[in-house]
Amino acid sequence: MSALNPALQFRDFIQVLKDEDDLIEITKEVDPNLEVGAIMRKAYESKLPAPFFKNIKGASKDLFNILGCPAGLRNKKKGDHGRIAHHLGLDPKTTIKEIIDYLLECKNKKPLPPSSISASSAPCKAHVLSEEEIHLESLPTPYLHTSDGGNYLQTYGMWILQTPDKKWTNWSIARGMVVDDKHITGLVIKPQHIRQIADAWGAIGKGNKIPFALCFGVPPAAILVSSMPIPEGVSESDYVGAILGKPVPVVKCETNDLMVPATSEIVFEGTLSLTDTHAEGPFGEMHGYVFGGQGHPCPLYTVKAMTHRDNAILPVSNPGLCTDETHTLIGSLVATEAKELAIKSGLPVLDAFTPYEAQALWLVLKVDLKRLQALKTTPEEFSKKVGDIYFRTKVGFIIHEIVLVADDIDIFNFKEVFWAYVTRHTPVADQTAFDDVTSFPLAPFVSQSPRSKTMKGGKCVTNCIFRQQYERDFDYVTCSFEKGYSKELVDRINENWREYGYK
Repeated sequence: MSALNPALQFRDFIQVLKDEDDLIEITKEVDPNLEVGAIMRKAYESKLPAPFFKNIKGASKDLFNILGCPAGLRNKKKGDHGRIAHHLGLDPKTTIKEIIDYLLECKNKKPLPPSSISASSAPCKAHVLSEEEIHLESLPTPYLHTSDGGNYLQTYGMWILQTPDKKWTNWSIARGMVVDDKHITGLVIKPQHIRQIADAWGAIGKGNKIPFALCFGVPPAAILVSSMPIPEGVSESDYVGAILGKPVPVVKCETNDLMVPATSEIVFEGTLSLTDTHAEGPFGEMHGYVFGGQGHPCPLYTVKAMTHRDNAILPVSNPGLCTDETHTLIGSLVATEAKELAIKSGLPVLDAFTPYEAQALWLVLKVDLKRLQALKTTPEEFSKKVGDIYFRTKVGFIIHEIVLVADDIDIFNFKEVFWAYVTRHTPVADQTAFDDVTSFPLAPFVSQSPRSKTMKGGKCVTNCIFRQQYERDFDYVTCSFEKGYSKELVDRINENWREYGYK
């Protein structure tokens, strides 16, 4: 029996979760109308095993089962970031800091482009449906949140688009709602790469005939990398190959020249039109709200072919209050790029993280005080420099507040971050505003305010480093068990804890 490869094979990923008691197979019939979504939210919020729905009301034999919460957090004893670690083929006990550093390390590896295989060898080609045979409205697509604008088929799949000159292929995640039997609509917004490629087609007069593929159950490493804000022009597929140490097997689409992961569970393909639109949304997004009745016209995808495996599985993410995939993947992967940008820019930053509790709106930077002091700078100058570096690049697009903390703070522990935030900065006085940069349209305080018309500003850098620390060491004792006493005393108390009468 060959070893499982959860980073490369989606079904191996499911088997690994099952082997670790991190999967619940739900054989009782469940309704895709809200019931699936509600079960997922309970699992996310309680860090329970991933639900695998094997009896969806309205499903056919092959279309489809649903895997929920594919990158949610789990019990700390099993490794709370274990599902994310498995996306990369890492030990399930790998911490999020180690995951970020591993992704940075992989960027120094040689890129490995995908390898093409024949359709007869590709599992995703087990069933091939023509446009006439496709009926999207008959699929058991989940309706995830009360007041969503429709049924969202695409929450954890991967869009594939390619520039007209075929020099850049982009793999990305963006939501997609079923419109009717042949159409999907979804966000294609600037400055996201999916929009840049679509605009390249528009520039040559083909903005209504843009080839696309939408793939579900792709290699977990691929879906993870498709969440990363990697540089424009870089093809995610090559970076995935570097992570895996082997090329991703791909196969040609039925109706266009795009290449898709050969082991995909389900593949939709067709054309995207920027000129034909349909009302999309609202949808319960990463910040935890559904603003009822607030849909927007979005570009229309026409599905012209569909291929799928036997007993196909649809992975689903159900965004909301932390912590789900929009935080564990999108937020954490922004942090990976943020750390790399700090290194390239020469900033005295030790680590970067987007705390889950801040719904991916904060970026926290842990600053090396010795290096900071060597810069001979002020809080105002440093905050301005940091904001100019991040808010004017794609890395900072979803971020609205950058929080600077000293190197005594564990930025992966929100309790410590928030303590530093409320005790080490003076509101307004220690915040540097950036009113000329692009706002993130999904941030609730942007979408629900007049700022939605200008899409500018609403971002700041908050300095939570004492002013004295910019010049010299500054003595203080942290009044906590772990940091307020000697290691010797802490260890002795831990050893004697049960003798004191505690359990």
